[in-house]
Amino acid sequence: MVLTTRNFSRRHGGFWQVTGDALDFALSTLQLEDPALRDRLMDLYLHLSAYPEVPETLKRLKAAGMKLAILSNGTPTMLAAAAANAGINDLLDDLLSVETVKLYKPHPSVYELACERFAVAAGRVCFLSSNGWDAYSANAFGFRVLWCNRFGQAPERIPEMPDAQIATLAELPEIVLG
Repeated sequence: MVLTTRNFSRRHGGFWQVTGDALDFALSTLQLEDPALRDRLMDLYLHLSAYPEVPETLKRLKAAGMKLAILSNGTPTMLAAAAANAGINDLLDDLLSVETVKLYKPHPSVYELACERFAVAAGRVCFLSSNGWDAYSANAFGFRVLWCNRFGQAPERIPEMPDAQIATLAELPEIVLG
């Protein structure tokens, strides 16, 4: 909701700042005044790892000639750190951040970044997200969408539906490569 509010009010702040603001709110709500804890939790965003099947899945897609990118609300620094920690830098063609347009997903301008970067129509993009709201919004934009629903969450009550649902990225090559 915070990101949508920032989009509507045209008050963009980098995702690092927004994440810090949300953490500060949570810590304040819990009456935890611990700067070291805050710093440790924020630092964890720079040390994210991938699920075990991700590198091999991306290698298969890359070997098949697919263009691969991350399209995220994260800042370029956050995305670079995540890709490096996951060991997938060399498999990605780009790291696309909302910082380019200063708006957050689900704004259509964000999804348009992929079309512009790879010079393709929306219908030629296979978009994968583990966030239901993101999958639904990307589908409304015109992407072919897979929702990676690792934890069997109930579908959100949003008008658009992803084209398919998978439990892990290991299922992705069979769908996109046939």
